[in-house]
Formats: sequence, C-alpha cells, structure tokens
Amino acid sequence: MNFIIIARYANYSDPALFALWQRGDEKAFNIIYERHFIRLVNIAYKKTGDTAAAEELAQDVFLSFYRQMPALREDTIPENYLFVALKNRIFNYHRQQLLQLRKDQSLWKDPRFQAPEVNLQLELKELQTYLKARIEELPPQCRTVFLLSREAQLSNKEVAEKLNISVNTVEQHMRKALRILRASLGNDVTLLVILAAGGLYLH
Repeated sequence: MNFIIIARYANYSDPALFALWQRGDEKAFNIIYERHFIRLVNIAYKKTGDTAAAEELAQDVFLSFYRQMPALREDTIPENYLFVALKNRIFNYHRQQLLQLRKDQSLWKDPRFQAPEVNLQLELKELQTYLKARIEELPPQCRTVFLLSREAQLSNKEVAEKLNISVNTVEQHMRKALRILRASLGNDVTLLVILAAGGLYLH
C-alpha cells in the first residue's frame, strides 16, 4: 500500500477506520488488514504448526469480515471481531483434523488396507507413548486431575468430589496441564489433535 496513504490513516483507531469503511472508504479496510493480518497468521501458526494453514485461516477471517461488514453493528471493534473469528476457525481446524484422524483410523479396519495398517498402528502407538510420557511428567496433583478428566472422562465436578477439592482448583490444574503439554508438544499437530480430542487413547 502507498506509504502516503498508510501515514494518512496511521493515527486512526480501529473503530474510526471501521466507521470510515462502513461509509465506503475501502482504504480504511486495507489499513485494518495491514494492521492485523500478520498477527492473526502468527497466532494461527502457534496453534496449528502449519504455515499454509495459518495463512489460510487468517485470510478466511478477513474475507468473512469483509463480507459481513454490512450486517455488523456500528460499534463493532475490528480487533475483537477478528480474534474471536480466528479462535473459532482454529477450533474448527482442529476438529477437522480430528475427524480426519478418526477417518484414517477407521480405514485401518478395512481389509484392503491391511498392509499399511501395521505401520500406521505402530506410528500411532509411538505417538501415544510419547504423549503418555509427557503426561507422566506433569506435577502429581495436576496429572491426577488431568487423567481423571480426560482418560476417565469425569466432569470437573466429579473430579472435584473424588479428590475433595473445589471445581475451581480442578479447572486451574487442567489449564496448567494443557499449558505444559502444549508447550512440550510444540508444533506436532497430530499429538495436539489427540490431546484436544479428550479421549487420549492411552489404554
């Protein structure tokens, strides 16, 4: 974008740019895009570990934002809209990854795939073993809460009653466990999808 145009709009807040855009100033939309696109891509990359997917998710958010503009409230804050929309798309991305993983797993039972089945099962088993090892490294109480929630499929209330702690404490342990595990798993999307699925396949 022309530097003069960028400088002209530099002091405008996002809401002010949004108001200009709603009045027909397309350059205002371009400034919003320039301000936030890279940030959205970086966030999406941290959550997916896939550069192409991150850029596609960010582009999709802005495309939706552009199309939805006529229906949006005048007091819409672009930054809030964009980041909430991105959060939803990241969630859908991981859900689709999980569905694909489950689809792949179902294919293993098809006789036509008996040859690659062994390799796929071994690969998944290795991933499960690695994930289980990371879980075992969690602080004791944190690990207990995590396994009761994800492996035993207990609700937060049930975990709290079982361990004689508050629901808030359970939620704190879960947040801590997920934060530690995501940090240790890095950008391994397959492991993150297994982790996000709830069922950890650790039996």
